[in-house]
Amino acid sequence: MTLSSYTFNRPVIHFGGGTTTPVVPEVPEVQTTLPTSAYGQTIPVVFGKCRLPAAYIWVAPILTVTSTHVEWWDTVTTTTAKMSARLRFARPLVPNSTWTLRKLYANGKLIYDGSAGYRQSGLKFTAYDGRSTQPRDPTMVSEEGEDNVSAHRGYLDMVVKDFDIIGLGSPPVFEAEWIQDGATTHDYDTFTTLSPGYAGLLAPDWSSGVLYAFGFSPRSMRRYSIGATTEYFSVNHSIAASYFSGFRYVPSLDRLVYLAGFTGVGDVDAALVEPLTGALIASSVAHATTAVVQDCAAMVDLNGSAVYVGFSNNQQIFAFSLTATTIERSYQSIASFGGYSSIQCVTPGEVRGSELDFWFCADADLVKVTLTALGTFKSSTVVATLSDDLRYAVYDDGDLVVWTDAATVKRINGTTGAVEFTKTVPYQIETVNFRYPGSPDQQRLVDEFYFPSSGTSYFTNLETGVTRSVSGDSTTSQYFYDGQSGEALIVNVAGGPIRMRILDGDGTQRELTDFLQALMESGGFASSEIAFEGDIDDIIDGAVIDVTAGVRDIARSVCEPYSIAVFERAGKIIFKRALTDGALAIDATISSSGDIVDAA
Repeated sequence: MTLSSYTFNRPVIHFGGGTTTPVVPEVPEVQTTLPTSAYGQTIPVVFGKCRLPAAYIWVAPILTVTSTHVEWWDTVTTTTAKMSARLRFARPLVPNSTWTLRKLYANGKLIYDGSAGYRQSGLKFTAYDGRSTQPRDPTMVSEEGEDNVSAHRGYLDMVVKDFDIIGLGSPPVFEAEWIQDGATTHDYDTFTTLSPGYAGLLAPDWSSGVLYAFGFSPRSMRRYSIGATTEYFSVNHSIAASYFSGFRYVPSLDRLVYLAGFTGVGDVDAALVEPLTGALIASSVAHATTAVVQDCAAMVDLNGSAVYVGFSNNQQIFAFSLTATTIERSYQSIASFGGYSSIQCVTPGEVRGSELDFWFCADADLVKVTLTALGTFKSSTVVATLSDDLRYAVYDDGDLVVWTDAATVKRINGTTGAVEFTKTVPYQIETVNFRYPGSPDQQRLVDEFYFPSSGTSYFTNLETGVTRSVSGDSTTSQYFYDGQSGEALIVNVAGGPIRMRILDGDGTQRELTDFLQALMESGGFASSEIAFEGDIDDIIDGAVIDVTAGVRDIARSVCEPYSIAVFERAGKIIFKRALTDGALAIDATISSSGDIVDAA
């Protein structure tokens, strides 16, 4: 085929000769009328399992923001209208019972499914089951002030944060499926591989759903689908080295980068790799450090270039600047940077034009190191000094959440260094050489930090420091967690990587007698004043009831289809299975005297 058979469309560039009027895009209109909110609206009472709509009970001001930026020759306009709101679904029939929000819908579209590990991109929410220990919601507190916010105990609520409604045109109608005492399980899936081998280093690209892996035996570059837990392809990658660390994928460059050396002591260089072919494109001339590189690094993608930062066991900080074809060391500090004896973690922070912040856990100090977009050193600042040494840190909306060697977590203001909270956690993050969580920049956290320990999965809220737990975890190697999908990718020394998900159960069916017992007790009857006679073994999924009716009226309407009689005897409410003759339901066992039947 000849070149003349193609047509090339080139951009037209005008030089001088007048100006053109810029086109200002129209900002989409957003209606702020709430669809399901009314004073005096009846709040349903629920038991077991239910799916029902929510009522808006609090909404922060909705701010519409339009921004533009230039990509090549096009001006791209982005408009967002983010809403934070508290939504009320129901009141549990059984006080202090445990409930799980299993599915969430917005205008009929599924945006969260805890049974399948699905969460719409950007969705942030906190579900509350109304127990007596329930705290105030941090989103509401930040907006209204702590003294003006209650804990809203006793209700099944949800608070959504920064929910973008621009595509919906107005605040949507939310529906949710709630499960009482729903069992959660740890689901482990081993990736299907094209060939045997041990993938020692993982580099997830969460946004594209692709996992890159560095295969040690044999040496190879592997590519997997995270969603399908299947290997796409594998290419050979022969390199004369025996020490490897800090594996990353750079999306804007479509390149893989890692550190490699023969001994790992003073001879570690950075390598740039083409992921489709496994070809080594470039390697750095200067070594990363004079000592041993620690297995914790941070990379910032600058959309056309990138900066890669790490540190060594002699507390030496280094940085590499890379493009699609080059990678060179751009900075190396002296040993014992800042006079520190132990650096444990580095996490990327704010990007401001041509400046990049990287945060280090150094002894008891939280240190901000600012580099240029070329990876050269600009400044370092001690933002906070704590009483305990630091182990791990993540950057969250301008603040730093840090874990110490005293099993505590603290949130530190990234500007002032003020400690916003200190909480004890039921786990201890290990030193950099022995811990399971991968580097902070490889975790995609949404509201919570995940940490497995002693058979339990712990989830620490980044805004409050409160930790919840789910038993049954068996993670025993390095992992990377995605809060968007609720799954972790785990290094498997026996073969292909492993995906771990915590799935919400669909709830168990319940005895009808349990519902009737809870119903009558909610109406003021003592358990000793309720009795069941006969073979009442009916099973139900759940119940949604209207509390404007009396509990005896509700009980009678529920029991009628089951041929269960409701009557009073000696100050007790009796539920008794009626006898049947095949054509007519009767109750020949109700006494002619002393038994008072509830009549319609």
